[in-house]
Amino acid sequence: MSNKRVNAFCTANIKAAKIACDEVIACCDGVAAGGVKIVTPYTKTLASGIKDIYIPDMLDEDLLENACDYIITNNAHAVIRAAYDLEEAGIIEARYKLSPIMLLHKLGILNNVTIVGGVCLDNDDMDLMAQEGVPLVLCPTADAGYGHGFAPVCAALHRGLRVGVGTFDGKYNANADLDYELRFLELTANAEMRTENALSKDALKNILAFQ
Repeated sequence: MSNKRVNAFCTANIKAAKIACDEVIACCDGVAAGGVKIVTPYTKTLASGIKDIYIPDMLDEDLLENACDYIITNNAHAVIRAAYDLEEAGIIEARYKLSPIMLLHKLGILNNVTIVGGVCLDNDDMDLMAQEGVPLVLCPTADAGYGHGFAPVCAALHRGLRVGVGTFDGKYNANADLDYELRFLELTANAEMRTENALSKDALKNILAFQ
């Protein structure tokens, strides 16, 4: 069992995050350094050849279409904040008659993405993510603090999804404390399953190692 510690998505206080972790997946200006992997915010003017991009939501239709072309053309990987609250999921459902995950599948890029958020995933979404090998990154303090809710971590693990945890923008975790994030996740898992100790120690280690 790995003891690796991965902050699987962080957009603020990268320096503090790196001190507490072996690896940080960060969306920020700058270049990759030891233990820090950079994902670049996507814009329509982004130079070709960048392999890791970040899409903060799926609500800008034109930007999303453009990003899909970029991902396919450059064989890029996208970290996408998706299914993160009811309003976002509802807007996409109204536009396309699909969930955010089903829309990414229809657009042909689901197997090239990591989902950040996942509060509104349903069983069909998670089954499809498992089929396509799509990782899921949870941001428990941000999801709770912003009033989005909490993601179905136990259901995701039951389907074999690779699950990680990140500190996101740090608004509700200013020190990018991954242990605090993981403890918060434990509590939301208990709420999901309506029992204590819903996540085993092995499951928590795998989440912490993002494996």
